[in-house]
Amino acid sequence: MKFKMKSLTLGAVLLSGVLLTGCQSEPNTLTFTPAPPKASMNVNQSAVVYVTTRDLRNTPEISSYVKDGQLLKLSASPELTQLFQQIEQQDLVSKGFRIGMANNSNAAVTVDIQQFYAKVNQGNLRYDIDSKIQLAIHVQGRRGQFTKNINAGRTHSGAFSARNSEIQKVLGETFNEVVESIYKDQEVANAINQYAN
Repeated sequence: MKFKMKSLTLGAVLLSGVLLTGCQSEPNTLTFTPAPPKASMNVNQSAVVYVTTRDLRNTPEISSYVKDGQLLKLSASPELTQLFQQIEQQDLVSKGFRIGMANNSNAAVTVDIQQFYAKVNQGNLRYDIDSKIQLAIHVQGRRGQFTKNINAGRTHSGAFSARNSEIQKVLGETFNEVVESIYKDQEVANAINQYAN
């Protein structure tokens, strides 16, 4: 009798564990990892650059959608300001600039995150994901200033309802396009050299 009771209890615990695992919700965080820059270092650069990043978006989430009658808001990891700070610093270092503090730099570079969002529209049988990332990179030096705008967008449609994996894919492709644009750009580096001294 004891053996039957233990077996029944063990079976109930295992069954409840399996059922709860199947009911787990998706995480509310999407992770972004930038590729390293491919530029070869220019050792002739002499400017020391101070880099800051500002998040100018109206909402902190990067996407939201309705699932099972509940509004799910997704956030980014790492935070977008940390992410683009890292990207811009890696880019400038790969192009030969040194990163410094505000009091010992020749130029200031500010990255403004104006938009980073995936809009999800869902119907009964279809969903659409429209992602858009918009940045403004400002260079401020003693002899002037310069602004470079970088934008990218993607659209994806699918059957039934959107999931985090689809949103991650579309927003990730848009993010990678923006990162590649930052790495390929020479206008910001030229502006630093022009306005720094």
